[in-house]
Amino acid sequence: MKLRATAIALLCLAGSWYYALSIAARGGFAMKPGIINDYYPLWNASRCILHRIDPYSPEVTEQNDIAANGVTAKVLGTPIRQRFAYPAYATFPVLPLGLFDSGTAKQVALWLFAALVALSVGWLRAKWDGRTVLYTILALASYPVIIALQMRQPTILFFGLAVGSFALFRSGYLIPAGIVAAFAVGKPQIAAVLLLPMLISTVARWQNRKAFVTAFAFSLLALLLLASFVAPGWFPEWLEALRGYSQSARPSAIAFMFGHKVSVVISVGLLLGLATLLWRHRKRDLLFQAAISAPVFYLITPFVDYNAILLLVPAVWIADNCHSIQEGGTANQLALAAVRVAFIGLWLAAPLGALLLHMGPLANRMAWGLPELLVSPLLCCITVLMVTQSLSASPGARQPATVEIPPL
Repeated sequence: MKLRATAIALLCLAGSWYYALSIAARGGFAMKPGIINDYYPLWNASRCILHRIDPYSPEVTEQNDIAANGVTAKVLGTPIRQRFAYPAYATFPVLPLGLFDSGTAKQVALWLFAALVALSVGWLRAKWDGRTVLYTILALASYPVIIALQMRQPTILFFGLAVGSFALFRSGYLIPAGIVAAFAVGKPQIAAVLLLPMLISTVARWQNRKAFVTAFAFSLLALLLLASFVAPGWFPEWLEALRGYSQSARPSAIAFMFGHKVSVVISVGLLLGLATLLWRHRKRDLLFQAAISAPVFYLITPFVDYNAILLLVPAVWIADNCHSIQEGGTANQLALAAVRVAFIGLWLAAPLGALLLHMGPLANRMAWGLPELLVSPLLCCITVLMVTQSLSASPGARQPATVEIPPL
C-alpha cells in the first residue's frame, strides 16, 4: 500500500468527518437539534422485548416520537409517527443493548457499526492486507457512510450481517452462513442484495450447497416462532407499521423518475432482469454477481443517503478488478473512468463543504447538501459499468468453489 494514497485517504477522512460534525451541530430535526438517532426505535424495541412490552404500542411509539422530534407528533401537528417499522426478530442481534440506557447503547452502536463497516470491506475482499486498510479508510471517509454512522442507522447492522453471511458462504461454511443470513433479514431489502446471488448460486449447485437454504429456512422459522412467543401478535402490527412508514418514507430513485405506479412495474421488471442476469453469470465470481445486484436494489429501495452503503459491494469489486475492466474495450474504460471521477468527487465534496462553511453566507448555503448531490452520479456510473461488464463478460468463467478467508 502506497504511503501517499494512505495519507490522502486520511486527509479525506478528517475533512469529511469535520464537515459532518459541523453540519450536525448547525442542523436539527423538528424541535430537536443535531442528528436524529435512528437506532433509538430499535433499542427501545429491544428493551420492550426484554420486558415483554409490545414494541408497536402507541405508548412506545410516543416515546420514539419524543426521542426523534423532542415532542410528540400530536404536539408537533404532524401525522408522521416514529412507530417501530422492523419485524420483532430484528431486535434479536442487538437484544443485549436493551439492558443499557439509551445513551450508552447509542455509543456502543456507533463503535459496533463502525467495526461492521471495516469488517465488511475485509469480508468482501476475502483478504486482510494493506489495500483492505486503504479501502476501509475510504469507506469511512464517504459521507453516506458517515451520516449512517452519525444516525446509528440500523441499515449498517443488517448490511454487515448480510456481508458476514456472504463471507461464510464463499468460504464453504454453509450452515453458519444460513443462520447469519436469517438474522440479516431483519431488514429484508438490504439483506436481499447479497442473499439473492447466494440463493441463485445455491440452486445452480444444489447438491453441494443445499445446506445453506436448509439452515436459512429453519433459522428464519425459528426466529419467527421466537418473535411470536416474546411479542404475540407482532406480525399484523408490523404490517400496519410498514404501511405507515411507506407513506412517509422517501420514494425510490425509480419512483422519483417515473412516479409510483409506473415505478412498481419497472421495479418488478428490474428484479426479474437481475435474476436472469445472475443466473446467466451463475458460474462467475460470487462478488461479481453481488456487485451487479447492489445498484439494482439501491434503485428500487428508498433513495436515502445511508442506503448508499450498498454501493460498497460493487466499489470493492471494481477496485480489485480495475485492470481487467480496462482490458474490456473502450466502453468499459470510459465507464471505469466515470466511476473513478464520481468517487473522487464524493470523497472531496465533504472536505470542500467544510471549507465553504467558513467562507461567507453564500458559500455556507452551497456547503449544505453538497456531498449528497454526488450520490446520484455515483449510482449512475456504477450501474452503467456493471451493466457493461455483465453484457460483455463471458458467463462461462467459473469461480473457485470456496474462498479461504484468513483469520483477523
